[in-house]
Amino acid sequence: MRARTISTRRYRARVYSHKTPGFRDARGSNVLIYWPHGFGDWVQLGYVLPLLEPSNRYWITRFGDDNVSLLEGHPHVRPAYTGFNATHCHDGGAFGIRHFGIEQSQVDGGELELQLPLATFELCRQESIDVVFWSSFPEPAGLSGFPFHSKARNLLRYLLREGDPRAGALDRPLPSALSFEPPAWAQRWVEARMNNLAEMAGHRLCIVGRNGYTSVGKNWGHLWREELPPEKAREGEECRDFMRALRRKDRRWMFLVMEDRLFEGDDTVRSPELRAFSYAELFGTPDDSALPFGLVMRALLHLAELVVGVPAGPYHLSMAKADVPTVGIWTEHLPCWFDEPNSCSVHLVGRNVRDRGLERRPGSFASMGGLRFDLRWLDTRIIPAAEVVSAVEHLL
Repeated sequence: MRARTISTRRYRARVYSHKTPGFRDARGSNVLIYWPHGFGDWVQLGYVLPLLEPSNRYWITRFGDDNVSLLEGHPHVRPAYTGFNATHCHDGGAFGIRHFGIEQSQVDGGELELQLPLATFELCRQESIDVVFWSSFPEPAGLSGFPFHSKARNLLRYLLREGDPRAGALDRPLPSALSFEPPAWAQRWVEARMNNLAEMAGHRLCIVGRNGYTSVGKNWGHLWREELPPEKAREGEECRDFMRALRRKDRRWMFLVMEDRLFEGDDTVRSPELRAFSYAELFGTPDDSALPFGLVMRALLHLAELVVGVPAGPYHLSMAKADVPTVGIWTEHLPCWFDEPNSCSVHLVGRNVRDRGLERRPGSFASMGGLRFDLRWLDTRIIPAAEVVSAVEHLL
C-alpha cells in the first residue's frame, strides 16, 4: 500500500482483546471490532459473530475495505469502511496510524485514546461507540481439542462465559451468518466482466485457489517436485493436469485462478489453451481493483459450479456457503483446524500430514460429535490431478 496522508481525529474508548476478560461482560454497549487480519480470518469470524453478546450493537473495520465488504448485509454487525482497499494484513502503518496509534501491550480493558481515520471517527461519534474490541484468532493448529479445535471456535473459549447456554451449539456445525447475496448491481458488474473478458457464457466456472499467503508449504504443486516425472517437475503442474483432465471430460469447463498478480512462466497456471484466467487479469490487483474483493467473491460464488483450493480465503468462503461443491487440498494442515463441515465438500490430505504426525493432535479428526469431514488420505505427498478429478466426480 502506498504511503498516504489522511485526515484523522482522536477518540477515546475502552479497548479490549480476547485476553482481557472484561469484554465478555460488556452489555448494552456500542462496539467497534477492529479485525486487522486476512480474508480467510474474516470468513471464519462469520462463525463467531452470531454468538457474541446480543445486547450489544456491533460494527467492524480494518485498514482495507476488500475484507470489510465481505460483511455487507450481515445481520449481527455492520461494516465500517475506511475508503481504501487491501486484502492482506495492513495495519494502518502506511497512513501513520498503525493499529489506530495504540500498542497491543496497552490493551487491558481500560480507556485509551485512538487516532482514527476521519470516516471511522465520524461513525464512532455518531453511533456513540464506547468499546473497541481488537483481537485475533489464537492459533490452535490442532493442539486445542473438540469443541474448541478450530481457529474460530478457539476464540469462543475467551468470549463465552462459563455456563453460557449458547455453548450448547458447539457440539454441532456452527452456521455462518455471512450474507452471500451481493448487491444486484455488483452481481451484474461481475457477470459482465466475466462475459466481456473471459467469454463465460455457455461455460462452467471452476474457481481454483492454488496459493496461500501464510505458508508456501500449503501451495498446491509447490513442494516435492522430485516425486513427478522430469517433464512434469514444474511449479503448479498438478493443477494444470487437473484442468486438462476436467476439460477432457467436459470442454465447457473454464477456470478462474486466484492469483492476485500477473505472474509469468511457471509461477502462473493461467493459460488461454485451458481457458484458465487469473483473478488479476480480470479484476485487477489489490492496488488497482475496481470493486472490493469481498463483493467480487460473493458474486463469483453465485457463478461457480465448483471450487478447488488450498486453505486460503476463497476456499474458506466456499466452505462457509453450503451449496458450492468444494474440494480442499491439504498438504500441511487439516480442515477441522479452520472450517465447519460442509456436506458439499471433499478433502484430499497428502501423506506429509501423517508423516509429521499432525493427525494425532488433540484437535485433529474426521468425525467428532455432530461434525464430520469427508477426508481422503493419499499415499503421496503431492495431490495428483486424478485424485482431484475423482473427488469432483463424487461431488457432481
